[in-house]
Amino acid sequence: MARDISGQIRELLFRHDCVIIPGLGAFIGNYFPARVDRKEGLFEPPSRKITFNRHLTGNDGLLIGHISSVLGVGYGEARDIVNDWSGELRSRIMADHPVTIDHLGTFSLNYDRAIVFEPDLTVNYLLSSYGLSAYHRKPVSGFDVRKKAIERRHEPSVTEPSVRSLLFRAAVIIPVLVALAVVPFNDKIFKSKVEESNLNPLARVELDYNRQQIDAERSGITVEITSPDSGASEAEPVVRPDVTPEKTRATESKPVVRPAATESKPAADTSVPVSSVKRTTAVVVEQYRFMVIIGSFQGEDNALTMVDRLRRQGYDPEVTGGPDGFLRVSAQSYPTLDDAKVVLEKLRKEYPGAWVHKSR
Repeated sequence: MARDISGQIRELLFRHDCVIIPGLGAFIGNYFPARVDRKEGLFEPPSRKITFNRHLTGNDGLLIGHISSVLGVGYGEARDIVNDWSGELRSRIMADHPVTIDHLGTFSLNYDRAIVFEPDLTVNYLLSSYGLSAYHRKPVSGFDVRKKAIERRHEPSVTEPSVRSLLFRAAVIIPVLVALAVVPFNDKIFKSKVEESNLNPLARVELDYNRQQIDAERSGITVEITSPDSGASEAEPVVRPDVTPEKTRATESKPVVRPAATESKPAADTSVPVSSVKRTTAVVVEQYRFMVIIGSFQGEDNALTMVDRLRRQGYDPEVTGGPDGFLRVSAQSYPTLDDAKVVLEKLRKEYPGAWVHKSR
């Protein structure tokens, strides 16, 4: 009795559209899309049904090669196994004995003594529809859409709130409104408490000067930064009261009456002469440098490796922080953008992603 190879044939039909049995014929898989029968209430998924063509008997090597790899035998032995199985199947069919292959179909002879094949339609050989089966659903009866639409038209669109819900809302909203009316509005809550720092001393002087100007405007006095001619290194602020033009003209129109000189010893004059005072303005100069960035690294070891490499090439590298915790490696920093562009063109030959970063 020949060895049964129907299992290997079914396995190939799941992956191939055509499987030829030499000397017998070929099993062909045909694709059928999903189908809906509204009258019967039948829903069928996409499927692939098997048919048989008795004219395709040439050996394409697919079945024999698969048998050889599955059974672990040589190609010649696998060919003999296929020929024995197909010969035995053909002899039984020609003896007018129908042969049924599980999950494939039934072979038999017609009136003209030609081999015919009846496929098993219960098996779906389409892998994308694995697990899907056809099912019946009875059509819905006694459902009138127009009647439902008329019933919904008489329903109120918005439900009226109950007294309990209104009282609950009032109990929540009224205390909030009372608190907003009673509690004074404090603008200090919304002021930022972030302190700024800068390494530039002139920027610090300008910041203090601005703060003094704001305080003077609030208190009604004018603040000036003066420096005497005596060569003092630090400028001291001199506070003078605001003098309006009307007050100045009134003072000039009145005669000046000086009291008679007394024998008392005059007090020492500690004020600074007006002629020896010069007004100076603090100027903040922002100095920038242009860094030629070679790359941005997430790991510290990679950044230090690049620093050593650039130092061996004669540059003065440094590592700066970047966004998202990355470390930027700079080959050199320059005071002007033109100097940085010259070095950038040289470095881009070896590091195409190099770029210039403007930093304070």
